[in-house]
Amino acid sequence: MSDRPDNPYSPPAGAGGTGPSHADYVPSVFGLHGRIGRARYLMYSVYPTCAALVLLAPMFMLPNIFLKFAVIGFGLLSLLSHLLIVAARRLDDMDQPRWLIVLLGVPLVNGLFVLYLLSFPGNPQANRHGAAPTSSLSALTKGLWVSCALPPLILLALYLLATFKLPV
Repeated sequence: MSDRPDNPYSPPAGAGGTGPSHADYVPSVFGLHGRIGRARYLMYSVYPTCAALVLLAPMFMLPNIFLKFAVIGFGLLSLLSHLLIVAARRLDDMDQPRWLIVLLGVPLVNGLFVLYLLSFPGNPQANRHGAAPTSSLSALTKGLWVSCALPPLILLALYLLATFKLPV
């Protein structure tokens, strides 16, 4: 094998031949593994919650009570699983054990735990869970502004829709 850059069989550059380079690691939203920073944790938590709120709110108008609770329960269960995975990935970034996500189920402690996940920085170097995530500061800043403004706007829209009487 030659070391020409266009050779598909040569090892990746910068990895010492042991694997892919993690210098440009950008986390995916729906990945099960990998590290995410504080801003991505906030965005990956707020956006799906808002989407679930918007998508599940009309389900309360379903006439069949069994169907209503089945659809809403499935939606909330899928949202819960996503939020637990996102919290586990944030713990990976902080090089903490994943079992700490059980604290999200303890009343009063869960609020403090979320503040911990949002406040403390992750490990800036690569750890056993992978390379540190890269950040696109302008995109993250815009996303943070939207994630702060979106929940109150959705709640206001749902309130305004609820004040109108729908003919039954």
